[in-house]
Amino acid sequence: MKGIILAAGSATRMRPLSDSMPKCLLSVGGKPILQRIIENVAAAGVEHIGLVVGYNADAIRSFVKHHFPFLRIRFIVNPRYESTNNAFSLLMAREFFLSEAKRGAPLQDLMMLDADIVFSPKLLPFLLAQESPNKIAVRVEGDHDEEEVRVKVDEGRNILLVGKTTPLAESFGESIGIEVFSSLAAQRLFEIVEDRVRLGNGRTEFYEASFQALIDEGVELKAIDVSRFPSVEIDTPADLLVAERMIEAQTDS
Repeated sequence: MKGIILAAGSATRMRPLSDSMPKCLLSVGGKPILQRIIENVAAAGVEHIGLVVGYNADAIRSFVKHHFPFLRIRFIVNPRYESTNNAFSLLMAREFFLSEAKRGAPLQDLMMLDADIVFSPKLLPFLLAQESPNKIAVRVEGDHDEEEVRVKVDEGRNILLVGKTTPLAESFGESIGIEVFSSLAAQRLFEIVEDRVRLGNGRTEFYEASFQALIDEGVELKAIDVSRFPSVEIDTPADLLVAERMIEAQTDS
């Protein structure tokens, strides 16, 4: 399995904290967010990581090279991070995903993560242990609001709708920004993203639009309830405080 971590955004809602530092390098519980993510991904057995960078990319490169000198991490640049959204950043990682296959090796499965999530180290092993080959980590418990990326599911927890336009009243829960795809589903996902970037609004949309297109083609994408494993998406300075309390609670337990 390969991993792709999306860390290109400029995080304007985190200003002034992100004025001179990428959001993913902000510290939570004495450790940068990105360090926690990479440690969790590596501990889950993902040995080859593609890290998509843009805003203040040099700072991220320096940090990763210093703290993870022995991990296989390829830096992938989104040169248009200021005018694009995370779907375009994902497209920038397509060649990384296909690199071994172009040399004749089998395609690998794919794990995707946003670079602004603080989550329990137990979450990824649990997610990977679920039988479904294509799955999204979903927080079902707790409060939900219109800001979240929400999923609607059928009785088997197959996702019917995913995105911020999913009606809150019909929502199963919040997609926390971690996904796993089989090699074939990931290959098709990249094709869809490329088509949407070339022909539509793909440059400025969220990658969930391509997830929805994949679902509409008939690919089964499961919602996996990870509520038992604490996670916080860092969008605002207030979220940092929530994440700090979460880390403290994990340490105390």
